[in-house]
Amino acid sequence: MKEVVADLESRRSSFELKTKCNFEVQLCKVYTKEIFKRFQLEVEGMYSCFNTRQVSVNGPIITYIVKERVEVEGKEKEVRCYEVLYETTQVDIRCICSLFNYKGYLCRHALNVLNYNGVEEVPSRYILPRWRKDFKCRYLLHHGSSNIDVYNPVYWHNHLYKLALPVAEEGAQSEEHYKTTLQALEELLNKFHLVEDTLV
Repeated sequence: MKEVVADLESRRSSFELKTKCNFEVQLCKVYTKEIFKRFQLEVEGMYSCFNTRQVSVNGPIITYIVKERVEVEGKEKEVRCYEVLYETTQVDIRCICSLFNYKGYLCRHALNVLNYNGVEEVPSRYILPRWRKDFKCRYLLHHGSSNIDVYNPVYWHNHLYKLALPVAEEGAQSEEHYKTTLQALEELLNKFHLVEDTLV
């Protein structure tokens, strides 16, 4: 029930914008509330980045260094350098910090390089379907059916798949969640194997 309410909230609510950045304006219409809040931190973090400069060109791939003032425990802010690769023909972007790989949304360094190159919207390949407000609706449109046979293995598969998606989403939130989810799934698979063994 909580999940349904959160989904409805995400779809209805218009989020408070903290900057006038095009990326924020674009994704407030697309992302769920929770992911948008996290992405907003990256947009705000763009302002702690400075001195975006091109350091090399290899065909369509341009390498940039983005400097950022980072707060370090018990110390004053220190300056760190992040290497960002930008492929101009496909508008493909990769940052050494790998935030996109871990969290599923672009980092402040990559956003800075896009901005530097006059790209005003985050390319669609960097907007993961699972973070979209309309993800569950789209899923149901593709997999829903009015003639449901609850004894049909296809129904079982679709139903289990739908229930497993939030588990995968939660499991990808942190290393701790990932380990817990992995352990639970392995235990479940072992139970299936034990059942199969007793039936043989």
